[in-house]
Amino acid sequence: MAIIVAIAVAGWFAVSCAPDRAGAERPVSEEEAALLASMRERNHGSEPVALRMSLPVEGETVTIDGYLDWQVPMVYARVPVDEGEYRLVQAIPGLIATRADDEAAFAEIRVPEDGWNTRQMLSGASTPLETTIDILASSLFTLTAAQADDPAELAEKATWREEGIIDGEPVDSFRAPIMVESSEQGAGEQAAPGPEALYSLDGDGDLRRFQVNTGSESLSAVDFLRDVEFDTAGLVPIDLLGGPATSPAEVDEDLAEAISEVRHENWEQTATVEMSVPVGDNQVATGTGSVDWRTMTAYLRVSDGTGDRLLLARPNGFATLDTDEEELPETPPTDGWETHALADENVAESFGPVETLVYRLLEMASEEAQDAAETAEEASLLRVDGTGDDSVYVVEFPVAGDASAAAGESAFRYHVGDDRLREVEMMSYYGVASAALEYEDFEMVAIPWDVSEKIG
Repeated sequence: MAIIVAIAVAGWFAVSCAPDRAGAERPVSEEEAALLASMRERNHGSEPVALRMSLPVEGETVTIDGYLDWQVPMVYARVPVDEGEYRLVQAIPGLIATRADDEAAFAEIRVPEDGWNTRQMLSGASTPLETTIDILASSLFTLTAAQADDPAELAEKATWREEGIIDGEPVDSFRAPIMVESSEQGAGEQAAPGPEALYSLDGDGDLRRFQVNTGSESLSAVDFLRDVEFDTAGLVPIDLLGGPATSPAEVDEDLAEAISEVRHENWEQTATVEMSVPVGDNQVATGTGSVDWRTMTAYLRVSDGTGDRLLLARPNGFATLDTDEEELPETPPTDGWETHALADENVAESFGPVETLVYRLLEMASEEAQDAAETAEEASLLRVDGTGDDSVYVVEFPVAGDASAAAGESAFRYHVGDDRLREVEMMSYYGVASAALEYEDFEMVAIPWDVSEKIG
């Protein structure tokens, strides 16, 4: 909604209704309204498409090549940021990820796995170009929906503007509302004028060009290069943006049995941990260490770009200690720890997304197995990674205390392979956090007594 407000504030009518066009506009016919109404649903069922975007930024036009997967939805683009310099960008609704350029990977329509940072759209933008990209990308995400729009509403609000030719195809251009659902107005409130865009559709109803005001004197434009063929296999969101698309489904009997045993299998186990946690705009914390479910202890070295610290966590609290060691000490230092009991009133000031994910790891052990029949009712299969014996099942299932959520919308999801927990993912404000597990036997961590006394 913030993006839509930004488009509306940009002053669409000041740039879109030039005198030479105002007299040419006419109401749309019933057939044209029906064509517009089916556009988003048609897009939703379409294959990914190549894009060429033209953005007016500070008096210049920035041209960006990219790709759009309608169903995720996700944009992958290579953005010029300075003369001869580029960055790779991925965007999903609400979030943008960026990394250093990799021209070869982009040419192969391949997404590099590492080096990415995430930020919130709009509020996390730091340059006019980033703001313009945020608005345009979010506008693109309004162009896909599982159901058609209301042709009667479009017959009332849309107008035909002109005929034209795009990529050799005859098109009709229409001025119509940005097709998004808005919140209901309260009693006595007057609805603000909704933002609009230009849509150029060919005879089959395929969108060939989309133009919207992103706050400059001219419109930003996106050409959909529907005649460009490419391999879509590598067009996948990075893990920080959720990874490959999910499609929630029921779990079968065998998978329900495996899920019901996962936490019980961990009850007397130990594992190494590799964590990646987005904690701010363009800031990702990393952590390495271990979790010992025998003593309910997590011990990690965490780096978040502002410094490095050791982290000890047990059921009743956690302790931190700044460190300049490049590796996690095998035995925790005895002095200097800052402790936080979970019962303290001010613990929230020190309890961030890293600690949230660490405590979810500690909760991944149970003295008793879960009921398989109950698991079958409550769990959801989101997707399957790999094939055959190497298959990893990405699932959701509730843990005691979790808020109820629709399938596919839980705060946590779990990767299960070979009947063991391989990874825990956590949905956070700045992206998807991850904790990957490798089972390994090791000695119990010797926690200093005064620390253990305070954190349990």
